[in-house]
Amino acid sequence: MLPEHWPRWVPILISIFLALLAIGLGLVLEPAAQALRPQPTPTPTLPAIPYARPLSGECEKCHFSREALLASGADPARVDEVLIDPASLWTPHGRLGCVTCHGGKGQVADKDQAHEGLIQDLTDQYPQDCLICHRNLPAEFPEDRLRTPHGAIVDAVWEGSPCAVHCSDCHGQVGHGFDPVTGRTICSMSVCLDCHRERNVPGLTDCITCHIGPHDVAATLDCQTCHTSTERWDQVALRVHPVPLVGKHAAIGCFECHQWPNFRGLDYVCSDCHKRPHTFGNDNCALCHTPEGWKSSAEALVAAATGVPHPVAGREDCRACHGVTGGTPIPEDHKGRTNDTCLVCHAEAPAATAEHPFPQDHDGAAGNCVLCHPGNDFSAYNCETCHAPSGMAEVHAARGISEIANRCTLCHPQGEKP
Repeated sequence: MLPEHWPRWVPILISIFLALLAIGLGLVLEPAAQALRPQPTPTPTLPAIPYARPLSGECEKCHFSREALLASGADPARVDEVLIDPASLWTPHGRLGCVTCHGGKGQVADKDQAHEGLIQDLTDQYPQDCLICHRNLPAEFPEDRLRTPHGAIVDAVWEGSPCAVHCSDCHGQVGHGFDPVTGRTICSMSVCLDCHRERNVPGLTDCITCHIGPHDVAATLDCQTCHTSTERWDQVALRVHPVPLVGKHAAIGCFECHQWPNFRGLDYVCSDCHKRPHTFGNDNCALCHTPEGWKSSAEALVAAATGVPHPVAGREDCRACHGVTGGTPIPEDHKGRTNDTCLVCHAEAPAATAEHPFPQDHDGAAGNCVLCHPGNDFSAYNCETCHAPSGMAEVHAARGISEIANRCTLCHPQGEKP
């Protein structure tokens, strides 16, 4: 509070004084505050591109004409390398004019003077000029499943570091109408690989360096496992596969069996794709069928199967006699087959229904055919499986009987002792 006896104009003077004091302090302290404040790094200003199309007239007169190039002394064997299609003038880079990228003197008719200061490849000698327009280059093109080395190249350009790859290596002579990256010019991957290997560029010889594969199988496979061509992705010939791709399997596409895009969902058994149309057997289709064809492979088995030489009635348990071991074991390629599959191929032979001349349960034989017919040879019989020849010879010799080989049934027609 001000004293009551002060005039009313005194507060006004005090206010003016304080305002001037604040302004003075600000003017004094502002430079010091600016000096202490962190200074931002200035953003470099990119130079402007000189539009030199009007200055490139003499370049066009010579390089648009084969005859003019030859007349100027160009090497006939390499004249096509410097011959330019006039239509390239209407491309985005062609509109800039020759001198914009190549330097030189585009209004001088004399060849030597015109080529003074010539820049053969701007992307090699002055790559920073490309970045004047081409900023924020994409690292990937997901719609084309492609990766690019843009990041490494741009970093090397701004840092002034050497870089083994230049813009023109992939984009070609863009000002001359060639640009394989746009899609108008098809350039196979073999061209890329040849260039990468020729330059020995580290890390650029693997497919995944540039290609974003649709399959999440990188932990177990690489591109070359399936894709054998660098011209077409759909040319596939597997070097490794859990199931041999032969017969009918060789004629189908990968994703007719596998789930797109990661090849999951299979146990590599027939039942993954095929439903068993019959009730006998099991889901191990390969026991009877081959990839050559379901019907043809089964018919071949039936045609090759031998007939059953004995009545089947009451003997449906085939494996009771024809087990893995025994007198007539099942063949190696029949292991795993079940009883109900035997008669699908093996039918009763006509002779099996005829009356057997000898008791099949003789002396505990219990219908085991091979005891009397070794090797399933039913054209003859052999008693020596159970009756040792030496013992039988002594018994018969004591009775004055000789020449007993293969004559047992003459005296023992029912297997009984006389």
